[in-house]
Amino acid sequence: MPLSAAPPCKRLLLPLCLVAACVEAFAASPVALKADARLASAAPAGPTQVEADRLEGHAERDLVAEGRVILSNPRERIEADWLRYDQIEDEARARGKVVFIRDRDRVEGSELRLKLSDRLGEMRDVSFQLHSDDGKYARGATDRLEFAGRDVYRMERASYTTCRPGDDDWYLRTDSLELDYVASLGSARKVSIEYLGTPILYAPWMDFALDDRRKSGFLTPAYGVSNERGLELIAPWYWNIAPNRDATITPRLMTRRGLQLGGEFRYLEPDYGGDVSVELLPGDAVAKRTRYRGLLRHRHRFDARWSGDIEYETVSDDLYFAELSNLVNQTSRVNLPRQGSLHYDGGWWRASGLVQRYQTLQDPKAPIVEPYHRVPRLTLSASQPRLMDRDMRFDFAGEFTYFDHQAGTRVQGGRLYAYPSLSFPMRTAYASVTPRLGWHLSRYVLEDDTRGLADSLAVAPAGGFEDANLSLPVFSLDSSLFLERDLHFRGRDFIQTLEPRLFYVYAPYREQSRIPVFDSGDSDLSFDQLFTENNFNGVDRFNDANQLTLALTSRFLDHDTGVERLQVTFGQRYYFSTPRVALPGQKPRESKATDLLAQIGGQVTPRLRFGAGVQYDTDSGDLVKANLGGGWRDGPGRAINADYRYTRDSVDQIDVSFQWPLAPNWYGLGRLNYSIRDRSLVEGLAGFEYNAGCWTLRGVLQRLATTENKDTSAFFLQLELRGLTKLGPNPHDVLKRSISGYVQSSEFIQDPRNGF
Repeated sequence: MPLSAAPPCKRLLLPLCLVAACVEAFAASPVALKADARLASAAPAGPTQVEADRLEGHAERDLVAEGRVILSNPRERIEADWLRYDQIEDEARARGKVVFIRDRDRVEGSELRLKLSDRLGEMRDVSFQLHSDDGKYARGATDRLEFAGRDVYRMERASYTTCRPGDDDWYLRTDSLELDYVASLGSARKVSIEYLGTPILYAPWMDFALDDRRKSGFLTPAYGVSNERGLELIAPWYWNIAPNRDATITPRLMTRRGLQLGGEFRYLEPDYGGDVSVELLPGDAVAKRTRYRGLLRHRHRFDARWSGDIEYETVSDDLYFAELSNLVNQTSRVNLPRQGSLHYDGGWWRASGLVQRYQTLQDPKAPIVEPYHRVPRLTLSASQPRLMDRDMRFDFAGEFTYFDHQAGTRVQGGRLYAYPSLSFPMRTAYASVTPRLGWHLSRYVLEDDTRGLADSLAVAPAGGFEDANLSLPVFSLDSSLFLERDLHFRGRDFIQTLEPRLFYVYAPYREQSRIPVFDSGDSDLSFDQLFTENNFNGVDRFNDANQLTLALTSRFLDHDTGVERLQVTFGQRYYFSTPRVALPGQKPRESKATDLLAQIGGQVTPRLRFGAGVQYDTDSGDLVKANLGGGWRDGPGRAINADYRYTRDSVDQIDVSFQWPLAPNWYGLGRLNYSIRDRSLVEGLAGFEYNAGCWTLRGVLQRLATTENKDTSAFFLQLELRGLTKLGPNPHDVLKRSISGYVQSSEFIQDPRNGF
């Protein structure tokens, strides 16, 4: 929404409250007023009292109150030195020190003239102080407030701020302001924003909406600094085409790169919606070429059962995001989707079709294998929780996919897969047993001229890949117990649980070495993976199995609150026969058990939470994986996080982040994610936040590894004028992602000067 969407006072507060008070006052007198349903509806309920040093009038003509005039009811109070109502002209006049008070709001002026029915008149030398229900505050003044008809108001030389009296750190000032609540439009001329006595923003004119409706106009400009792009200046312009359509045009000046022009068009209908985005940088001064990005997303619901969507994204080169973006979720992107899908919901069954290709962005120092394109992928799934009205569950998952490789250096072909299963869940309050019988069925039909090429993981086997059928029955039995007892420890009452779980799987061996691997791989060992039937992800490999998983969990729950103070879990899988199925280029597992998994953690105190986990190779005695971390929360704005992550031969990192008060209204912000193994910084962040009550200043310096040998640095400096606008690039998303528990100080500071 445009910068000026916040008008300098609450809607109708001043005029309606003044009119309502006057109407109640005169209605209590012998003078009869002209009927006006709109005025009556605005009048507050309850008796109205009139006090004055002198009160006189003439029936059906006028009423005059002089000397310390006070009109009051349970909600409102109006004071004046002199007040007169002319019934013939239907006009109220007040002068002297005119003060209106409603709840905590206060409006003052030197003179008031108002035709009640026509809403025509003016008030001179107006100042106001307004309070919202949630404690927010604003004040301002205007030389002249004109009532220009029903719900139309004009102001001359108006000012507005959310700073407390005596604190004039910032002001919005305008020579003229018109608020038309009939058309829900506002307009201002010669608008300026002063910060610490210095003009920082000026507009010769601006128009804005007075309700939730959007209004075309310039949005708040933003700026930034980075080593890749230099000084940046962004000035977006918003175009409200229709209630369900809008567009944003975003010029972006980068002193090192040049002028980039971006645009986004959004549309939303009852049955469909989407957006289109384009970015164009002609003649990048550093890269010496034109660079662009395009994105199309469309979602469509044809009826209650049919729906579909399209997503297409493209960029001009591999380093587009690494060099022109400072967002981690963009700089780390590798595969840009170009896909379309169609879905059908049949109630207890669902079907879908997908055509999916990618643009793969390569890091020259760390190239990757381009993924297979799926052209098409057809899926069918079904589920019946109570088959034939019995405690028997039926599930089905099936698909047909044709795998195409754009580079032509990989084996290609089609795969048909189906997995029907029957399970028989049996549950009590303390135990659960679920036997399940499934059948893995798959068929591969390969392109003849690609059989000798590699698949997604390795070179082809001797003689190449071949068409294949795989039929494999699978049986599993999942059982668990839930036991608990009361526990008294160090003067506190707890509930301790004991939750053993056993999971058995049997599947016979089937030769699979001549079947290509299109989209499957090894699953990382985890507690979730211990309780799956297939040790591989995807369907190109299914392990032979005669194995049992044993796990034990114990929880310590606070007896009064139910908070989990501590959880301890151990788990390991044991093989009764040596597995023989493996991925290409790998040897089958020879040990009789997986690594041992253990984890411990919980909310130890109201402020401290910690967690730790290990994956331990019981055969070699080596530590395979480990993580140790915790967080300290001592209220909003007081958060410290520390984590250590280790994976043998690949990851050895520390990650520390914090938000902490340094002095009254000052907060320090920081994050250090450092790779000990690579001796390099993954991400570094340092910054501050100062909250002065009616304004907040945030400064953040970020350094981020975007590719194998490229880092980018960016500086964010944002000034937030509470209740008006934010100037400068917004670091909020960066801080929320980087610092767990981060909260903007404006959301919690209880400083008495706090404004919007």
